[in-house]
Amino acid sequence: MSVSQVLPQRESSEAFSLFVLFSVVFLGSAGFFITIPSYVGLFLSHSRGMTDNSMSIEERRQLYGLVMSFAPFISMLFTPFLARLSDSISRKFMMSLCLVIAAIGFAMPVLAIAAGSIVLLFAGNMINSLGSASQPIAQAELSKISEGPKRVKLMSLVGVVMTAAMSFGPALGSKLSAEFGVSAPFYACLGLSLINLIMLQYTHVSTKAEVKENPISLLAPLKRSQKGFFSSLGLVFLCQFCWSLYFQSTAFILPEVFNYSIESSYYQGLMSAIGIIMIGSLLLLPTALMTHWPLTTCIRVALVVAGAGMLIMTLCNEYWLHMLVLVPTIIAVAVLYPFYLIQLSEAAARDDQGWAMALASAAIGLAWTLSGYLTAMMINITLYLPLWVASAGLFAAITLTRKGKTNANTL
Repeated sequence: MSVSQVLPQRESSEAFSLFVLFSVVFLGSAGFFITIPSYVGLFLSHSRGMTDNSMSIEERRQLYGLVMSFAPFISMLFTPFLARLSDSISRKFMMSLCLVIAAIGFAMPVLAIAAGSIVLLFAGNMINSLGSASQPIAQAELSKISEGPKRVKLMSLVGVVMTAAMSFGPALGSKLSAEFGVSAPFYACLGLSLINLIMLQYTHVSTKAEVKENPISLLAPLKRSQKGFFSSLGLVFLCQFCWSLYFQSTAFILPEVFNYSIESSYYQGLMSAIGIIMIGSLLLLPTALMTHWPLTTCIRVALVVAGAGMLIMTLCNEYWLHMLVLVPTIIAVAVLYPFYLIQLSEAAARDDQGWAMALASAAIGLAWTLSGYLTAMMINITLYLPLWVASAGLFAAITLTRKGKTNANTL
């Protein structure tokens, strides 16, 4: 076989591998976001709810917040160890195992809805969250095959994929619930899990151990990390926590301020707008910004814009005005994602990039765990408290940025 024949085959194989890895990354987030409208309907709706009709709206919100916090909590707890285990055994094997677990977790809520069992619903939510550990394992594989400018692009694309899941997921879940019933989003995630599992078997992904260290121990990579690693990890957490406070509060703000239900086209439009703006920002801005500004400057400017946007939105009583202020806020939040991942990556040793991504995933899981529960609690105090806290947190995050002159040309 000639070289001219081999090269297209390699490029095709690499493209398919990237597609599958990004699909796994997408599922890791979509499994949470697509099912949000179902959980809202099951816990807050009187007509479709699984809760006792005698429960007050405050009690329903607390139960909803508890369920939504379980998913990221399980992910936060087990993801670092499963990712380290994949380095010691096989990333392909561990991703396959996680996809099987996720499929089981998505099937259980379907059974729970049919049986009217909240306990089974809780259990399914926890199990599919355990399966979402496939996401950082896929990110570790992407980190392994990327260097220099390609690294910035792949990290931005990871942000694009996760943003698509975060933004289009609730809109898709809302549409599926409205058209086919409250179980439909779980069926969709179950199908995607099985499709990814099948595609993964035909993908060139690492099947060998990357390290020979004890996968349970996190001390070795910690010793190899640079100064500023924990502050970089804190930046990942705080940015995600603040964005999650706004994102999860939209399920309450739209009905109570603008009188638009989560099944309405306005909610679907809001989620779609968030996705389109974030994806466009991630594709166009990170590399361009880092060409002109150091990484630290890029992060600080984005934090100021996002923090100011969160505060101003609390003053908007018209839907169109809320959307107008939301646009620059979304852009700032979007470009922050690859920036703080790059800062974290720089603080970790070269051989521990997968471990660093796993800890980032755990920090994100912790952020969504706390915000999932605290959002409902804050709203019971006053509707805009989550946005006030988010604004303060984003301004405070400036103190966690690292000093340096890193730009796209020095990565």
